[in-house]
Amino acid sequence: MVRNGKNRMVDDVKTNAKTAKTPKGPKLPVIMTANDLLDGEVVFLTRDGWSFDPKDALVAGDAETAGWMEAEGRRAFAENRVVDAYLVEVDVVDGLPRAKHFREAIRQRGPTMLTQFGKQADFPA
Repeated sequence: MVRNGKNRMVDDVKTNAKTAKTPKGPKLPVIMTANDLLDGEVVFLTRDGWSFDPKDALVAGDAETAGWMEAEGRRAFAENRVVDAYLVEVDVVDGLPRAKHFREAIRQRGPTMLTQFGKQADFPA
């Protein structure tokens, strides 16, 4: 339909294209992280469940595995085992998944103070 010399349909398509959301997710490879519901500790999805140790994290290098991980995160949330499960972009360095984003690297390693104690002492710098 043409209105005031403009093609309304084309204008609508342009408007919708600007406001349409495109699915954005982390780039592969990824791991799934969450917080344990009972104690709030950061946990990582493994082949057999959830682990406090980031070295045990299952690394997804393809979309199918990443999709399975997201489904597992939703299931664990529904079962009241974890909260805030999401995928995190990683690099695999010396066989270990290392978060690319600064915030996630801190979550993965643990507190930034007194790094000689706790899980952060076991995680390579």
